Amino acid sequence: MNRKSLPMILGALIVIAVLCMLPKYTYNDPDTFWHIELGQYMLQHGTVLHHAIHTYSGNNLPYVPHEFGFQLIIALLYSALGWPGIYLLTAACLFMLIWGLYRLCQVSRKEMGLGEPPAFLIVLILVITVCVYYYYFASRPQIISSGMIVWFFVFLREYRLQNKLKYAILLILFSLALANIHAGVWPVIAVFTGMAFIEDVTDKNMKRNRLLVFVAVYAVGLLNVGGWRSILYVLTVTQHHFNLLIDEWNAIQFTSLENLPRLLALMFFATILPYSLHKKMFRFLVMLGVLYLGVSSYKQNLFMWLFIPYFAATAIEAAPWLESIKLRFNLRHLLACVAIGLLLQSSINFIFPTQVSSKLYPVEEMSYILDRGPDGIRPKVMAPYGSSGYITYRGGDVLADGRQDPYITDASRGAYGWTAFERSMYGFSERLPEIVRSDRPDYVIARSNVSELLYADWVTRYGEPLFKGPFGSVFLISRQ
Repeated sequence: MNRKSLPMILGALIVIAVLCMLPKYTYNDPDTFWHIELGQYMLQHGTVLHHAIHTYSGNNLPYVPHEFGFQLIIALLYSALGWPGIYLLTAACLFMLIWGLYRLCQVSRKEMGLGEPPAFLIVLILVITVCVYYYYFASRPQIISSGMIVWFFVFLREYRLQNKLKYAILLILFSLALANIHAGVWPVIAVFTGMAFIEDVTDKNMKRNRLLVFVAVYAVGLLNVGGWRSILYVLTVTQHHFNLLIDEWNAIQFTSLENLPRLLALMFFATILPYSLHKKMFRFLVMLGVLYLGVSSYKQNLFMWLFIPYFAATAIEAAPWLESIKLRFNLRHLLACVAIGLLLQSSINFIFPTQVSSKLYPVEEMSYILDRGPDGIRPKVMAPYGSSGYITYRGGDVLADGRQDPYITDASRGAYGWTAFERSMYGFSERLPEIVRSDRPDYVIARSNVSELLYADWVTRYGEPLFKGPFGSVFLISRQ
């Protein structure tokens, strides 16, 4: 193969990889809908939410606003441009993430006195980005926070190398921004800062200005609308193991075919570690943290993907044969190709907007309910947990939406002594009649794949469904 054609091939590969990250996979996530609804509510009322809205499971249930910044951003984009506008946010976050991953490679090699990253690493970054996109890049706060964490890490290492004021300011600003956009993951940058502190102490490199910057990074994290409760949000949702009722909090089944990319990533990470730690305390600490998060749960596995480039950037020196591949392709070329791909993807998405799946969410069912009810009145609709966020977005009140913290409180307890979250998760079973009797919704939307026995029992109690759609059946609940 002519070596002069290699840059063109790599450039085309980058554009194709971006075009393969289809926008429709960023829209149809249950959380996206209630993020939009909460953001719009806050904009309309000029307030920050500290209580649940659009629920009939209790009054003034407390809500920790740990993602309010993201909710405002996504609501503004949706109000201005609809679903294609939300993809613009995704595209911008993808651009910054790819750029950040390359910068991770650069700063890692700079720490070890090595030159610019070999072009081969761009292929690794592309593979990682595609996997991150399909596993994690639904329109949720992590599309912003994942890139912010990567860039914070880059600035942290650049500050170690250069001790410049601009990096100190960026560290503080990123800490403040992340605490207000996605406070639940802010502890990750707090841990990285702690690792940098330990590194300075052990290397006897701690200076007063660096100590003040580290203290400021921690201090500004508390300057968010939810305070310390937002920062420690994970402690709220993990009480009584309620979080384990949601798949993304569970341990990864590495033996399943669906998780083969995760298994390969873990094996690759383990393979390169002997060639990338270089007897450096900081690298060892980061390795421990990333490895722990990488195997702990589906949700935390994201961080292993994000930091593979940092370790791979120097481990690649153990494969000298790669040096024989002389390819002139730098960061400027990478970003230009990524921008071309994202512009094409965004243009296509505006011309042919993605629609919400009527099989995954009760699109037609809610249209039927809203058409037969009076304007301005939100119907009370009981539906499976994963679809409740869509119902709030369309104009209904629900038992519990995708936020856990308001619905695991004692104030939300009802039938069977269950919290609203538990009733929502377990309700579509033989327990449904008692829960309906207790919570008194106007309608019940049952999935089309419910067992024949349960369906027959509900028909006996509530009559034939008023409407059957692609998602399921709509039952009217009598007030007698």
